[in-house]
Amino acid sequence: MTSSSTHKIAVVLAAIVALAALTGIAQASNSKPAGMTRAEYRALVIRSEGLNEKYRLGEWKNVPKGMTPPEYHALMARSEGLNKEYGLGRWSTASANRVTTVATNGFSWGAFGIGAAAAFGLVLLAGGVLAGSRHTRQSTRVRTS
Repeated sequence: MTSSSTHKIAVVLAAIVALAALTGIAQASNSKPAGMTRAEYRALVIRSEGLNEKYRLGEWKNVPKGMTPPEYHALMARSEGLNKEYGLGRWSTASANRVTTVATNGFSWGAFGIGAAAAFGLVLLAGGVLAGSRHTRQSTRVRTS
């Protein structure tokens, strides 16, 4: 009897949390300040974009955040130079049907470590499931004569 009432309470609490989360999401998506007309809000957005451009905040004209336009231009020029030197990108002479393979000499220890960690995690998970299934909770009953 106790487990069914606990289950009902859990379902009601989950529904309340879900409704609260959906309400918060709906309010966040409609984040225009109260009492502001559509024209005023549009002017605020345009002003903010102008300040972002002036002070190079965020991603502006495909320049990564935290990098000035001259730094970005230098990075792109260096990348193009390396592509030309090594025959990559538009300077590639490889045909579309030819595939280049790279031979490795040695064992991939990184891949082995990832696989070993995943296998160990599965062993721990299986052990936990087995241990949990053997020790089920049962309420103790008092015998009355």
